Amino acid sequence: MKKRPIAAGMCALLMLAGCGEALPDSTGHPSEEAEEISAVLKTDRELKAAADSLAPSSILNFGDGLEITGLGVTFDGRPTSFDGCYYFPAIEKMTGVRVSIDWQTAEDYSTTVAATLLSGRSELPDILNPMDFGVMELAGDELILPLDDYLELMPDIAEAVGEEHMDAWRSADGHIYTIPSVSTIRGSFSVMIRQDWLNELGMDVPDTWEDWLAYWRGVRDNDLNGNGDPSDEIPVAFAGGMGGERSLTQLMNAFGIAASNDSQFCVLEDGTCTMVYEHPRYPEFLSAMAGLYAEGILRDGYGDYTYSSIEEMMGNNTLGSTMTFAASGAQTAALRESGDEDALWISTAPVIGPYGDRMIPERELITPMWCITAGAEERGRVEDIVRFFNWCFTEEGAYLYNYGIEGVSYTVENGVPVLDKELVANGFDDYRAVGMNFEPFGGLWLRDAYMQCLFAGKDESDLTDIRKETYKGLFDINNEYFYVQPVTIETPAYVKYRTTLITDGVCKYRDMAVRGEISAEEFRAAYESLKEEGLSEVAEECSAYYRSLSSGGGKE
Repeated sequence: MKKRPIAAGMCALLMLAGCGEALPDSTGHPSEEAEEISAVLKTDRELKAAADSLAPSSILNFGDGLEITGLGVTFDGRPTSFDGCYYFPAIEKMTGVRVSIDWQTAEDYSTTVAATLLSGRSELPDILNPMDFGVMELAGDELILPLDDYLELMPDIAEAVGEEHMDAWRSADGHIYTIPSVSTIRGSFSVMIRQDWLNELGMDVPDTWEDWLAYWRGVRDNDLNGNGDPSDEIPVAFAGGMGGERSLTQLMNAFGIAASNDSQFCVLEDGTCTMVYEHPRYPEFLSAMAGLYAEGILRDGYGDYTYSSIEEMMGNNTLGSTMTFAASGAQTAALRESGDEDALWISTAPVIGPYGDRMIPERELITPMWCITAGAEERGRVEDIVRFFNWCFTEEGAYLYNYGIEGVSYTVENGVPVLDKELVANGFDDYRAVGMNFEPFGGLWLRDAYMQCLFAGKDESDLTDIRKETYKGLFDINNEYFYVQPVTIETPAYVKYRTTLITDGVCKYRDMAVRGEISAEEFRAAYESLKEEGLSEVAEECSAYYRSLSSGGGKE
């Protein structure tokens, strides 16, 4: 195996994969300093020019114009200014709607929202992303509006959600408060492991808990990246986020705990939804995590990783295994670009636990994106905003979101939109760099566009080894292990106690137990004390909500 220094190859991570002429600038677009204009920059320019000459929509057009102000979160270096990509200018040309979002990073968002809320209802933007503030907390203060009475104005959104997913769209009080983003792809995440490191250790892909332990110990004890430092390889790491609440969810799955997205709730075999700490296997899980930490398999800071930092470690030759987005082929490409020619991140079945449990959450098909505020109501804009978002889910709006502009980024062949081959040659990278599938804004992601990006415009038989692993993670190896995550229900008790009793309460004690600072018995005693302070109310309200769903309730 050809070795390389850890620091080498970071430029490859910053490049748009396969597009070596141009690095992204601060807007997320390729720099114009390149000697030759890259294909993606050329398409970016052509899309912007085409957006300026689009004809008005025959479905929806505000002839006098409509401005929708918002406060949202961006990520992954997406172009966010109004003229940063084709998407928002195209919307304005077609519908007369100017979408003016104050985009903040996730780190700054909570502070910005808090300051905005203090300014008063009339100063609120028209729409905002609920994020960590929580839908029910905003609704309880009457800062956002229930949208049930506007459903007739958003038939295309309701159709995209589907009757079978309506409960996932509703909040704890049974009302709808959010404009969603909807995906039609079931897979998203996959457990991933370094095939080349397995080869060097003489191991097969792990198929038992003991196999996984053996691999993790092998990563810990051997200088697999060949840089002379046997201590910088990290055997396993997962994205935590949410103040550490999500920490180690992926290994809970290996103990039969089908946890919610925030890792705090699970559904037991009898159908009862309760907190994960009540699951009969939680003591064994906690003991196993303490063992992994004591062995140096879990490293300090294990709960602080984000998906961005996970993917950085995947690409800088320090990480041995993880669970992340299956479409993470750029990390293998970065390793190879830096000289590690045998590098290969492969998708594998979920980690199997000591009792034979093996599961992985399916993609959340319904993602809450935007709440319409009391400020929009005072300005008389609610119906127009709802009509606009519904337009985004019509075929016209969905094509703009998924395919861009006909004649520039796609053509129609036999009635089917076909994305430009150069645009998808690097999979999702260049496609998203020009503003397509603008996830921070959300929309309806069509399976056909997804598959064209996944296959990079090729047939399945022509996929590279990197693309094959993406396909395997999304559509093959995880199929029999998917579970639908319990919805995190923001009941009044959850809103009231989340920060004090969950984020700064039970999660802190859990981490102390993992680090060996308190015993399992001391953790249990602390948890029981927190139950008396209000955690029991959180569990009881969540359980009551799930009972109402099973009995056909869910709405007042």
